[in-house]
Amino acid sequence: MLEFDDAPKGLARLIYASRSLSVGAGFSDDVRTILRTSIHQNRMSAITGFLVIGEGRFLQMLEGPVAEVEATFERIRRDDRHTDLVVIAQGPADRRMFRDWNMAHHQIVAADRMLLATAGLSEFRPETLDGAWALRILTSLGGRHLR
Repeated sequence: MLEFDDAPKGLARLIYASRSLSVGAGFSDDVRTILRTSIHQNRMSAITGFLVIGEGRFLQMLEGPVAEVEATFERIRRDDRHTDLVVIAQGPADRRMFRDWNMAHHQIVAADRMLLATAGLSEFRPETLDGAWALRILTSLGGRHLR
């Protein structure tokens, strides 16, 4: 069980990184299935978030009611399609960063290299980020998709 401090209105945020066990670094059939399932389950659980995929790794933010974030993360933790799961940041949130997305996603491309370099990454290795850099990367990449 995760431990969150009391969040305003019970809102929590969790950022984690993991390594895909699927062959290839991009949008495999497993990743497509994960996205489809996540969008449906997150809608039912009032979870929003953003998933970044690259070089066989995931960086994901979950936001929502504390109990729902805990339950969602426990399902993710048990999923055998990835390994080396690292919680980068967790805690209360005063607002949702991705309130309109049950699970949006972005695949790392060459244009993202400058952003990664500012975080000290020559490769997409999100497990090495601290919470502030992980949040900055997620919101920067997510901002490109906002209408």
